[in-house]
Order: sequence, then C-alpha cells, then structure tokens
Amino acid sequence: MAEPMAAEAGALRVVDFGPSSPVRSQTLWHAVAYGVSAGAPATVSFTRPAAPYVCLGYHGALDEVDLDYCRAEGLPVLRRMVGGGTVYLDEDQLFFQISLPAQAVPAVRWQALRSLLGPAVTAFRAVGVPAGLDDDLEICVGDRKICGHGAGQIDNAVVVCGNLIERFDHERAARVLALAGPAHREQTLQLMRRFVAATPVDAAGFQAALVHAYAEALGLRPVPGALSPDEARTVVELDARFTSEAWLAGPQPAAGSGRPPRRVKVRAGVWSVAPEHEGAQVAAFTSAGPGGL
Repeated sequence: MAEPMAAEAGALRVVDFGPSSPVRSQTLWHAVAYGVSAGAPATVSFTRPAAPYVCLGYHGALDEVDLDYCRAEGLPVLRRMVGGGTVYLDEDQLFFQISLPAQAVPAVRWQALRSLLGPAVTAFRAVGVPAGLDDDLEICVGDRKICGHGAGQIDNAVVVCGNLIERFDHERAARVLALAGPAHREQTLQLMRRFVAATPVDAAGFQAALVHAYAEALGLRPVPGALSPDEARTVVELDARFTSEAWLAGPQPAAGSGRPPRRVKVRAGVWSVAPEHEGAQVAAFTSAGPGGL
C-alpha cells in the first residue's frame, strides 16, 4: 500500500477528517494505519459518519445482518479489517482511532488493549463522564458500556478504534440484525437498552481531551496533520475494495463447520441467544464472568 514516510521524532499526528461518507469513515483510518505501518508517525484520527450504516467485524458473517431491511432503509453494509461485532453507526457517534507501530505496543493482546484504551477513559473523565475500564476491557459507567471498540493489526501497525456515542438508536441497532424471531429481537433490544448507554457530552471537548490523554500516555507531542499523498492513494484503493461484493462476503467458513445458535453480543459477558430446539425458538440472556476477551 503506502510507501514509507519520514516520521517526525516525538510527534503524535492528529488528523480530524470531519464528517465522512459511510465508506470513507472506514477507509480513511485504515489508510492511516497503512501509513503508520510504512513509517508515518503514531496517529490519532477522528471522523463522524455523515449518514447511518452497518459495519461488520472482519470475521463477522454477512448473514448476521438483515440485508433486506438495510436495503429498504438505504443503509450501506460494510466490513472493516479489525475485529468486533456487527454494529449500527450514525451521525451521533464520533469515531476515534489510535494507530501505532506494532513494536511500540505490548505483544500481549490484553496488555495492548489496556494501554491503548486507558487514555480514552481519561478523556471521558475529563469531560465529566465517570468512566472506567472493567475487567473485560470494556469502557463503562457502572455496568453499562459507553464506548464500542475494535482492535487489530494492519501490516506493521496496531490500531484501536472507539467512539463517543452522543445518542444511541437502540431500536435501529437491534433492527439491522438478522435475528431468530420476534422474541429474540425483543430480548436483544431490551438488553441493549439495559447495557449500552450514550454520553451526550461536548464532542469538541472530548476530542481535545483524548488528544491530550494519548499524547501524555505515549510521551509524544501532538501535531496537527493530514494524509500523505501515499495515504490518499490508499484511501481510493480501499474505497474500491470495501465496496466490492467479494470483500463484503468476507472469509468463508471452513467446509463442514456447523452453524452455531444465533447469538448477539451486547457487551462483554452479555449475550442474547436464540438456540433452536425441536423447531422452537428460545431467547436467553447469558452473562459470563469477568476477564474474558
């Protein structure tokens, strides 16, 4: 992808993309990760989707999404390169991403996540949200998740993504999912209402606090920046990839692998599950103990 660039010593590049189309709200930060992998400085970036859409994690199955509903509602469906579940995203969410060279991040996954999500907790607290990072590495207030996150390695860069959720449409977040039936949909909606909360704080204040927190944690000096020419070319390449049918289809399951019962992760340890038993659908709530990833 992008060619190597000279990284300014001791700098944390800060890129604010502003409102972006659904596909660009994904391809912009992916291009940044490729740039960091190729030698760009550590980068914290921001964008806000200009329109609602649905996004799958890299390994997510396309049949997790109610494609008929999304087509009828004009909701694009995209797939990202990092993990996490299928999510509904819209204009009421400010996305942030921190991209670092892999060698600058702890090799153990939970240690890397803890170190890279900690500054986000600091930023939430700076704008008056009593956030904490729980044992499952979820950013929460009490037992309610307030920030979704995904993480992965893109070439030689590690990237962690999160969001400030100013308002959350629980109904649509449940409706875009392909669920087992009305009981499963209602159970999922109720669990989302119970365990996912918005934090309607000043977005500009949060953004400034986040830049400061990452700069302090990484020992770097924040410097306003923009995409390099190579990164800009990568964005165009990724636009084509992310809108292709082959990319959206995703990795194919191994031959002969059975289909597990449909379940939806609402937050760490909280799932709605609808196994089939002799033709009947049963909605269930499960809660795992702390410490899982």
